[in-house]
Amino acid sequence: MIQEIKKNLFLIKVPLPNNPLKNLNSYFIKGKKRNLLVDTGFNHQACYNALKTGLEEIQADLSNTDIFVTHLHSDHAGLSAKMAEPESKIYMSQVDASYIKTYFDLDYFENLESIFYSLGFSKKEFADNMKNSPIIQYAPPYDTRYQYVYDKDVIDLGDRQLLAIATPGHTPGHMCLYLPDEKLLLSGDHIIFDITPNITKWPGFENALGGYLESLKKIRQLPVEMTLSAHRNPMGNCNDRIDQLLKHHAVRLKEAFEIVKNQEGLTPYEIAAQMTWSIRAKDWQSFPVVQKWFATGEASSHLEYLEHQGKIVCRYEDKTFRYYLK
Repeated sequence: MIQEIKKNLFLIKVPLPNNPLKNLNSYFIKGKKRNLLVDTGFNHQACYNALKTGLEEIQADLSNTDIFVTHLHSDHAGLSAKMAEPESKIYMSQVDASYIKTYFDLDYFENLESIFYSLGFSKKEFADNMKNSPIIQYAPPYDTRYQYVYDKDVIDLGDRQLLAIATPGHTPGHMCLYLPDEKLLLSGDHIIFDITPNITKWPGFENALGGYLESLKKIRQLPVEMTLSAHRNPMGNCNDRIDQLLKHHAVRLKEAFEIVKNQEGLTPYEIAAQMTWSIRAKDWQSFPVVQKWFATGEASSHLEYLEHQGKIVCRYEDKTFRYYLK
């Protein structure tokens, strides 16, 4: 599905096979000097076919096109190398580009096993996740070369200038693009209108949820009249959605704290099992293991935030993280 949202700014919906997100909203901007493709979809044939067909329909000149990847996740970065022409730049934040070299390295997946166990997962669940995770299946080539982007860098298309804004939280180096003259925000996964972006713990990125909440407040200060999100309904009221997200995480934090308060010594996995999730499954045991991974990661980010506030403490016992009242 192709939609011209504004003059020379197109939405291309890219299907994400067997994924609850359903689609990626990829954006193509025709510029006077250069064109820009924002996010690409999984490194998967169905994604490639849909994106290529959409670009052909709007007569996009890929030889004059650069690619901006809002963050490292495979549904955004996966096809970037395949879509790029030899002269194309693939923009990504320096932070996420550095993570992606680690994220898709074989050593990372060897270390991932110990991370799974430390959160409370079983060996069988880890094996199932390794088979089914889109991070592994649909990642970009490991040797993809990125043009580093930093906060407040400007990408000049000739008739449009896009300001890169660092919004760490969903990933350590997530970035939005802002067009000041049009008060338009390309929000990536930082702000999604129909679902809440997943916030999880990252090695080397302390208090991801705290970073995410600050990034929301940072965007709240911008004059934004149109927001284009990377998933589901592409448009909505930016400030209203930020207020909703801030309230959502306040409720989540209270829920996580009450679980620890009522039953100390639980693992993140066990705490996540008692939290409220919007998923079509009758109980925690029925969750697909990939969704358990996302849920447990999100629970971990809330627990880490509470730990930073001095409300709870994490202890590493028998190679597993467990949480207690401070």
